[in-house]
Amino acid sequence: MKTRTMKNLLAIHVFMLTAILILVIASMARAEDRVLQIKVDSATTALDKNGQEYVRLIVTEPRTLNGIQYQKSLPVMAFGATVADAKSFQAGDMLKAVCNYRKLPDGRESYTIISLIK
Repeated sequence: MKTRTMKNLLAIHVFMLTAILILVIASMARAEDRVLQIKVDSATTALDKNGQEYVRLIVTEPRTLNGIQYQKSLPVMAFGATVADAKSFQAGDMLKAVCNYRKLPDGRESYTIISLIK
């Protein structure tokens, strides 16, 4: 009887660990690289908490949901080596860049510039 109880406990622990791993993996952000060719709505340069400059461009993407067309504003962020070129963008400019697209578990979406296309 004692051996059976220990096997049951082991099975329960393995099941719980598996369930936790599945939940952690499912809740991770999804990311992929995309080429963006889109008009910039606004551009802002700021400093992060470490005093490093970054650029936040806001773009509006056309979307379709159940046959309904709408617009969604999304941030396009530039960090590090891409900041110098991204600082030149102003509202109305066309952005052409290879970007990393991320969708977080809470539904928020954003782009990070990998390389600007000239």
